[in-house]
Amino acid sequence: MANLREKILGASDIRREQVHVPEWDVEVEVRGLTGAQRARLMKTSLDSKGAVDFEKMFPELLITSTFEPGTGQPVFTEADRDALGGKSGAALDRIAQAAMRLSGLTPGAVEEAEKNSDATPSDASTSS
Repeated sequence: MANLREKILGASDIRREQVHVPEWDVEVEVRGLTGAQRARLMKTSLDSKGAVDFEKMFPELLITSTFEPGTGQPVFTEADRDALGGKSGAALDRIAQAAMRLSGLTPGAVEEAEKNSDATPSDASTSS
């Protein structure tokens, strides 16, 4: 069993791809999110009614998943959050779609997160 555990924990499993952004005439490296990053994104991107707040989600997704090819340095920081909102929606969407695909954030996963946020602990409990 230890060999299986070591194999899993040692696997390089974060997917990445180069994405050309013609609106900016640049190439960026987009990486899938880790499990912790994905959970944080889902938690912080829901509004008070449990619906996805794309105004919060897109900047967070881009900040977390966009890197400079070659150096591996993050392209954006938290300080860029507001500035990203003023950039081309098509460019932002191109990167966000790649990041969501690489992170397993399919439309079904987003809908599931919305449903789960509606459940209170007593709703989710099966004990009486």
